[in-house]
Amino acid sequence: MSVELVTMRDIAVLARVARPAVTTWRRRFRTGSSPFPAPAMHRDDQELFSRDEVVTWLEETEHGNNLDARAESRAVAVLSDPRLSEAPNFDCFSALLVLRSLLDVPLTGLDREDLLDAADTLDPDHTFIFREVECVTNPTWLVAAAESLVETSWSVADAHQRLLRAQLPVMRARVLLGSAGNRLLQVISAPLLRELGAQAGLLDPTGCRFDVIPELAKITEARVAVLDGDSRSHRLHRRVLRLAGVVPTVINAEGGWSATGPTLSVAVLPELAHPAADEVSQLGLVDDVALQLTSDQALVVLAPAALLTDPLDGQPGTQRDQLLRSGVVRSIVRLPAGFMPGRSRESMGLWLVTAPDGTAPADRRTLVADLSRRDLTPSRMEGLAMDLLAAWQGPEGARRRAWAHLHPVHTSGLLAADASLVPAAPVRHHDASEAAGVTGSDWVVRLQGRAARHLPDFAFAIENGTPERLSLLQSAQRGWLRMIPGRRFAIDSLDSSSTGAGVPVWDAAAVTNLTEQREVDRLALHGVVDPLFTEPGDVVFVNRPRPVAVVDRLGGAAVCAPARIVRARPGSPLVPDAIALRINAETSSDWRAWTFATVLEPQTLRVAHAELTAQRDRLVSELAELDRFTHDLTTAAESRQLTLTLKEHHGQADS
Repeated sequence: MSVELVTMRDIAVLARVARPAVTTWRRRFRTGSSPFPAPAMHRDDQELFSRDEVVTWLEETEHGNNLDARAESRAVAVLSDPRLSEAPNFDCFSALLVLRSLLDVPLTGLDREDLLDAADTLDPDHTFIFREVECVTNPTWLVAAAESLVETSWSVADAHQRLLRAQLPVMRARVLLGSAGNRLLQVISAPLLRELGAQAGLLDPTGCRFDVIPELAKITEARVAVLDGDSRSHRLHRRVLRLAGVVPTVINAEGGWSATGPTLSVAVLPELAHPAADEVSQLGLVDDVALQLTSDQALVVLAPAALLTDPLDGQPGTQRDQLLRSGVVRSIVRLPAGFMPGRSRESMGLWLVTAPDGTAPADRRTLVADLSRRDLTPSRMEGLAMDLLAAWQGPEGARRRAWAHLHPVHTSGLLAADASLVPAAPVRHHDASEAAGVTGSDWVVRLQGRAARHLPDFAFAIENGTPERLSLLQSAQRGWLRMIPGRRFAIDSLDSSSTGAGVPVWDAAAVTNLTEQREVDRLALHGVVDPLFTEPGDVVFVNRPRPVAVVDRLGGAAVCAPARIVRARPGSPLVPDAIALRINAETSSDWRAWTFATVLEPQTLRVAHAELTAQRDRLVSELAELDRFTHDLTTAAESRQLTLTLKEHHGQADS
């Protein structure tokens, strides 16, 4: 019988090893006292093996990583039955498991009419199991298979989960959310639901996210509502919820609809029911939910970055801009790839959508973060969750929160930039924790104590302002910065010794401190290129192999490509030393996405930087002198030109 046969892939699953390991076993153990079992038959050019023979071989040779291989082999055989790949059989099998769970008695011995009667009683509106059982004319073998799977599983719900993992259609599986994505949504949703109150509920506006909502409901113990739908995914979602012990409220999606009371909506796009939906349809769903949000509701959207954060043209771009202009998009986050295993290379994005807070459009800000190049460790997830909670709380939450990841930008700047909605975030310039509970005021108080020691002539006052950060390109568009490429010339061919009129050169090696800054002959330089010279305060940088920047305080140096200049114009709210500090903290070589923060008193900060630089130069000089003294002292002692003795203190010699 087919249920007694297993494929090579089934053997790997049963033994809990990688698929190539089974091929290695077959090759290595073709002969000998315990040869690997020969194929029992072939089906469509696929080799099938006797389940019992394979299990016996695993037990005798102690291969694999599963001590319960014999007990689990029955489940593997059931789930590998090719008939389950047919939609009616898969749906009926799923429905029978749910029926088995709700009845809490074995289905063995029930004929088709008995099953239909039981399904009709438990599902009078025919929304999740009746039609699935009705579609199969002879469910006897499915009943036997379901009971066999339940017997080898921890529970009926576990049996159903194993069925999903083994038999989900390929197209639907491509947009399933993996464990990392589920974990992120759980970490984000829990504090938002607590803030919304004990009676807060979860809403799935797609109505079909069986891979997200049931587990989220179990962890948060929130009531669940779903929009109705009649696709296989919608009906499967309602079955999985029932297996999780949740009876969802089904909202009629026809015409106008709304969620009542404190509600957190979680939308993962594309929908499982429509995995190939276009951007317009997906943004339309977000708009439908956003239009009816109240002050005690929020929407979290997880979707490909191409939809939520990356440049978007045409009608979808216009549609997304309208959502931003409406003031409902509170936070935008670009996330790493890998959240959807079926699209493992596709970066994801996240939106926090709320009711508009009444801020005037000219003053409106959006909180953004780019985490696409960072591992989402548990602490980073926790920090992002607390950031989003503070963002939902509005100005009051922002005053209490030292942002771990988010930073505010003018919404109008995002709309005008025609680029990513998430400029690369600068590395934080303080030691605030990425986890919850660290306030900005605590950090500033500590900073004041350090400032009194290093900058005694400056006064410091704690503020609650909101920083503004712009990308390098945005800053250039506002006239605050000028980006100037270096000139290309061969330094080695230009000797400064001929006239003595040497010109220092900033090339990649000098900027990255691989070599000392060299000089070239000025006349020779003008003979080969129209040189570019720095001005005092210019920031010279390279972006490869890693971003490195220096501030040229004297000016008058030639700049050799690939080195470039960032020049802050007079009156700019950007400070050269701060620009260099941010570039040196960057990890991305894409200089167009680097962001810099504006300051209210740039000239004062420049003076502070100059004072701190002078202090540093003095310390470096003292260290150099100390190193020279150490060397000379050692040399004098070794050459017997100097003898050292310890002075006596208080009448006693030091020991």
